[in-house]
Amino acid sequence: MKKPQKDLPKKHVFKTNPLHDKSVSLPFQLVQCSFSNDRHVTIETSYANFVIFYVMRGVAQYTKFKDMRYINKENIVISNCNTKLSFSKATPDWLYFYVVFTGTHAKLYYNMIRDTQGIIPVTPLHGISGYFTDLCRIHYSQSIYVQMEACFLLHQIIHELIQVTWEINEARMITPAQQTVVNTVLRYIDDHYKEELTIDSICAEVSFSKYYFCKIFKEHMGQTLHQYLTEYRVNKSKEYLTYSKLPIHAVALEVGFKNTLTYSRCFKQYVNMTPSEYREAF
Repeated sequence: MKKPQKDLPKKHVFKTNPLHDKSVSLPFQLVQCSFSNDRHVTIETSYANFVIFYVMRGVAQYTKFKDMRYINKENIVISNCNTKLSFSKATPDWLYFYVVFTGTHAKLYYNMIRDTQGIIPVTPLHGISGYFTDLCRIHYSQSIYVQMEACFLLHQIIHELIQVTWEINEARMITPAQQTVVNTVLRYIDDHYKEELTIDSICAEVSFSKYYFCKIFKEHMGQTLHQYLTEYRVNKSKEYLTYSKLPIHAVALEVGFKNTLTYSRCFKQYVNMTPSEYREAF
């Protein structure tokens, strides 16, 4: 059942929490929280802290260590703060929440929900934005009541994320043989995405029937083979839009789309802006 959505804060917020000595034994302690549209944000290092960053709208470039990727609406980034995290080159409609937290249970629960990518897709159905909103509305003080309220809301966010990651992992529970076949197709797409690929030709590559392979692919990846191929091509095209001067129709052909119209329609579907708008923003 869809949870009731709360109105977002009417103003941008940045709050720090004056932690009280009595709260040091709480499972979760909020260090700082923010609701903003700043197009460049950096979260500084602290080995004791963890961050949950929730994209409400827009697209931005996310960098940790030397690893760079793009994050979109309804993506949650979760990370420890042992290295500087940077979000930059955001689109004009960029809007986000984030919380930095610590606590006696912080590392344990962080390890339960993190994965190799550090990015978790959520939906408004999870109601997580309401907990972020409540955290940003608290008037922080050293009152133990205030600290317990923040602890409770952090626990709710983390509990929701545990449920999301559990659902994702359940969908990926397939046999090793099936996983090997899926990985073979992922590598094949990586090598041949510029070519004219069809579902039939991809399935023939691994000698599986189209119906059976498409079924196990969706169970493993959480999306259809066609959706994966389209999104892969769209993501590859972002590199050309950002770092080359190729015209839009040339970019479309370079990543395997047959024509500019189809490319623009797919790009808009996955990125919420046209290729031209994306190029201008980045």
